[in-house]
Amino acid sequence: MKKVFLLIVLSALSIASVHAADLDVDVFKERRQALMAALDGRVAVLYGAERRGGGVVDELFIQESNFYYLTGISEPGAALILAPGERQYKEILYLQPRDPDVENWDGRREPLGEALEKATGFPEVRRTGRLGRDLTAILQRSREAAFLGPVVSATAPIPPALYMLQEAKARVPGSGLENMADLIPEMRRIKTDYEVERIQKAVDITGKGLLAAMQAVRPGMQEFQLQSVVDHAYEMEGAQFLGFSTILAWGPNATVLHYTKNNQAIQDSGLVLVDTGAAWEHYSADVTRTFPVNGKFSDREKELYELVLKASDAAIKKVIVGAYNHDDVHLTAKAVLDEAGYGEYFIHNTGHFVGLDVHDAGNYDLPYKPGVVVTVEPGIYIPEEGIGIRIEDVVLVTKDGPVVLSRHIPRTVADIEAAMAK
Repeated sequence: MKKVFLLIVLSALSIASVHAADLDVDVFKERRQALMAALDGRVAVLYGAERRGGGVVDELFIQESNFYYLTGISEPGAALILAPGERQYKEILYLQPRDPDVENWDGRREPLGEALEKATGFPEVRRTGRLGRDLTAILQRSREAAFLGPVVSATAPIPPALYMLQEAKARVPGSGLENMADLIPEMRRIKTDYEVERIQKAVDITGKGLLAAMQAVRPGMQEFQLQSVVDHAYEMEGAQFLGFSTILAWGPNATVLHYTKNNQAIQDSGLVLVDTGAAWEHYSADVTRTFPVNGKFSDREKELYELVLKASDAAIKKVIVGAYNHDDVHLTAKAVLDEAGYGEYFIHNTGHFVGLDVHDAGNYDLPYKPGVVVTVEPGIYIPEEGIGIRIEDVVLVTKDGPVVLSRHIPRTVADIEAAMAK
């Protein structure tokens, strides 16, 4: 398989979401071919994310996950046509037009041509100005189109891909448009070895950030100061960006599930909850650890922590082929906490898919298959005691049983206390 630098595509666009490492364009091509086989001759269009900004410096660009999954391209404003019924070009990549004035500020971009096609793995690369007329011409031949999502609510704006398909359909009488928005999420639900390797790398880096936090925590620190220890560890390990904003909560703040302020002083006792995930080549981790500020769990903290750990261990055993996310994994964890009299303090689901998105694509009503990657994250939140405890691990479904990708990150009372004593 040929390997190329996708940085050739972007040149020096200052897009930090592209990792300066070899990406295998054949991986993305194989995904497109699998999707086109399922389209059965229908034409489809997908849009990447637009650049967000407005200030002197644009925000960090992160590509829309479905688009990245199929292309590996992290350039803003890109689009893709898949036309399995076409004789000449079955897949066409569209990139924004070049603007010399903009490139003077943001970096040079490659011109259209053979070098760009080789770098991207696409047989044909065009500018986005041709997209509308190309789609209409292809639909005239295929007569059938497919909408690949996203499906949005009634009050949300119409997705660009759906708008473009409807416009093309209006110009081709008798053409059809089918909703096939479930295709890509089902592909993404089952991870390949290539994807698992990247999730594992993200988890490994996340573990280093969590360990750094355990060893750096001191009374008097602001929560955001300890958060910076976590995030800095990711940067030093080469992670391109965070899978999501780190939640770092001391004491009573840990009873708020998505606590985001991270601006309170850490006191000399109590627990710190860190819910965090580095990203590696767009694949995210999601791990939570809870640890005592002073390095030793109190008797009450230990009692509750080991109860959550018991629920976690029981739920992880259910992450097997044929199991269901809610009926097997969640209810198993809940039963442990219910039996101990703490079920009312467990106020969220036990886990979710993880991959290109921290809450990744997939249908939770389907049974697990080999290659599914989920989190298992039971918790207890007792506001009246100022105690919040969550233990979250990343688990891979295999034919031989669950594999905990985050198993090396301290999670027992003894292991956490030992790590903090170093």
